[in-house]
Amino acid sequence: MVNLSQLNAEQYDAVTQINGPVMIIAGAGTGKTRVITYRMTHMLDNGIEGSRIVALTFTNKAAKEMKERLHELAGKKSKGIFIGTFHSYCLRILREFPDLIGLDQRFSLAGTSDQVDLIRKALEEKGWAGLYRPEDLLTRISSAKNALLLPHEIDDNFADKDPAVLAVVYDLYERQLKLNRVIDFDDCIFKAALLLKNNPDVREKLQQRWTHFLVDEFQDTNFAQLFVLEYLASTHKNICVVGDDDQSIYSWRGAMVETLDRFEHTFTGTRLIKLEQNYRCSNVILNAANKVIRNNTGRKNKTLWSASKNEDPIILASHVDDVAEAKWIALRIFGLLGQGKRPKDVGILYRANAQARAIELALRENNIQYKVYGGSSFFERKEVKDFLCYFRLSVNPNDRLAFWRVINTPSRGIGLKTLERIEAKAKELNLSPFEVLHQDHVQLDAKVKIAAKHFTDVLKNIQSAPLSDGAELEERGRRIIKEFGLDDEIKLKTSHEGSRRRKLDALKRLPTWIKELAESRIEERGQLQLIDLLDQLSLGADGAPEKDKGNDNHVSLMTIHGSKGLEFPVVFVCGLEEDQLPHKNSRDSELGLSEERRLFYVALTRAKEKLHLTYARERFSQFKKSERKPSRFIEELPSDGLVSELDAAKREQVQELDKKQVNMARLSNLKSQLRSGFERKPGTTIPAGVSND
Repeated sequence: MVNLSQLNAEQYDAVTQINGPVMIIAGAGTGKTRVITYRMTHMLDNGIEGSRIVALTFTNKAAKEMKERLHELAGKKSKGIFIGTFHSYCLRILREFPDLIGLDQRFSLAGTSDQVDLIRKALEEKGWAGLYRPEDLLTRISSAKNALLLPHEIDDNFADKDPAVLAVVYDLYERQLKLNRVIDFDDCIFKAALLLKNNPDVREKLQQRWTHFLVDEFQDTNFAQLFVLEYLASTHKNICVVGDDDQSIYSWRGAMVETLDRFEHTFTGTRLIKLEQNYRCSNVILNAANKVIRNNTGRKNKTLWSASKNEDPIILASHVDDVAEAKWIALRIFGLLGQGKRPKDVGILYRANAQARAIELALRENNIQYKVYGGSSFFERKEVKDFLCYFRLSVNPNDRLAFWRVINTPSRGIGLKTLERIEAKAKELNLSPFEVLHQDHVQLDAKVKIAAKHFTDVLKNIQSAPLSDGAELEERGRRIIKEFGLDDEIKLKTSHEGSRRRKLDALKRLPTWIKELAESRIEERGQLQLIDLLDQLSLGADGAPEKDKGNDNHVSLMTIHGSKGLEFPVVFVCGLEEDQLPHKNSRDSELGLSEERRLFYVALTRAKEKLHLTYARERFSQFKKSERKPSRFIEELPSDGLVSELDAAKREQVQELDKKQVNMARLSNLKSQLRSGFERKPGTTIPAGVSND
C-alpha cells in the first residue's frame, strides 16, 4: 500500500477521490505529477485493474517521467496501465480498427517535413505554387482538424482568412495522404474522434475496456481531444483532469482556456480540488505571480503560497539596448557562478528565439557554458530522417513516403520524369512504388536500372532477415548504414568538419537507440510489435541519442513556451517590452492579451530562488534598431519585493559588508577562545614559545 501520510490535505483529497468526475486545479509547482502517480497507485491498491486505467499527457518526456515515478511507487503492478500522449493513445485505437475509418491496415505516419511536401504538391496541382506558404496552410488545416471539420465542411463560419482556398488545398492534401497511405499527427486524434462518433459498437467496446481516465495538463486540450475524452469516459464518468487555466498558453495549437468550464458542464457533479501550496518558489515570487494573473478575468481563483523562508527580492533591470541587456545578464551569471551556483542552475527565458543571439555572444565572451533549446527537432534532421525512412521501408515495403524520400538518396540518377512514371505504373497496377521498381514494370536507362536493381535487391535481402529482438533490429540498422552508404553520403556532402562529425556520430548511434527503444517496448508489452515501434519512431520517441546528453551542466536558453514544466534556482526573463511581451500580434485583443499575461505568469513561476526581469529601451530587430517601451505587465507587479539593479547592487554590498563584520566577529571570538585556552591554570605549564601576554 502506498504511504499517503506525506501528502498535504488537498493532495490527499485529490489522491483518494478515485471515483466520479474530479477536477484538480494544480497551480505551478504544487506537486501535480506526484498527485497523479500517487492517485494511480492508490487505485491499484484498491483493486482497480491496471488495464482499465488510462493516463494521458502531452509530451513523451512527461509520459516517461510519469511511468518512472509510478514504477517506483507501484512496481510491477503498474505495467497494465496505459501512460502516454493523446496522439499515441488515439493511434492505438486506429491501429485496432483501421478499416472502419477507411485506412489501410499498414498505414504510416507522416512527419512534419513530409506534410509540408504534400501541401507543396497540392499547390502545384492547382498551379498555385509560390502564392501561398505551405507551412501556413498546414497550420490552418491543423486548426480545421482540431475543430473536427472535413474539407467540404469548411465555409465562411470557420475562422480563416480565406476558407475557400483552404477547403480546396485541404481536400487535395487529404487525397495526397490517402494516396501515400499515411495519416498526419492531427489525424491520430481527428480520425479517432470520427471513428467513435460514427461507430457506436466500437465506442461501447472501448468504454467497457477503460473505466478510469486521468488527464494531465488538461488546460492544453483542444476540441478534438476533448471530444474523444467525452465519448470514452461518458459511461463510467471516472475521469480526473489536472490542469491550471493560468498556464493555458497554447491557443495557437487549438488549446481552449474554457476547457475547464466545459468539463464541469459535461460531467455534472464534478468534485473541484485546488492545490495551492507551492513547493518550488519563494513567497516573493509567488506574490508577484499572483498579483499579475489576477488581472485576467474568468479564471479559477486561487492563491499560491509557499513555506519557503527565502526573501530574495525580484530584480528589475533596464538597459540601453539588447546588447547591454545581454552583457548585464552574462556578468550577473558570472557573479552567481563565483558565489557557488552552477551553470545548470540558471535559465534564461525569452518570448522569441531571435532574442538568444545577443545573449549567446555575451555568454561566449565570459566563457560561460550554455545550451540553446527549441531548435529543429532531432527527428527532422536530414541524416536521421533518411535512416529512419530506410528502416521503415525495410519493415514495410508499402511505405510510400519512405520510398519517395530514399529512392534517390544517395543519388541513383533517377530523375523526376522516371519517378512520375513509377507513380503512374503503381496506380495502374495497384502496387506500391517499391513493388513496381522491384518487379521491373518501368523502362529505365541502363545505368539507372543497375542502381535501382541494387537498391531493391539489397532492401529485399535486408527485409528477409529476422526481427524478433533488439539485437536483430540493431544489426539491421547497421546493415542499412553500411550497404546504402549513408555515412559516405554525409562525408561527401558535408564540408564543415564539426558538422560532419556530429552527423556521423548521430547516425552511428541510431541502430543502438532503436535496439534500446525496442527492448523497452518488449519489457512493457511482452513482445515486439514492429508497427507499434514504427509509430513511435514517427511520433518522436523518448531518448533521442544526442551527443551531449550526459553533459547537462550548462546555462539553459529557451522560449517561455519551451520552459513550461521546468524550474531553475535562478531565472532571467528578458525582453519585457511592449510588442515583445505582450507580443504585437496579441496586445490589441483581450483574449490575446490574457494569454500573453499567462505566458508571463509561467515565466515568473519557473524561478525557485532568484528572479531577474530585464528590458531594453532599444532593440535590434529586422535589421534596424527601434525604440521600445517597458511591458505593461511590469506595472502590474507589486512594489513590495521588487528592486532595481542599482538597489540590488547596494543590497548585495551591504550583505557582503555584513558578512565581513560577522566573520570578523567570529574571528575575534576564536582568538579570544584560543588566548583563554592558553592561560596558566593550577597544575599546568605554558608550552614553550607561547607568550602569557
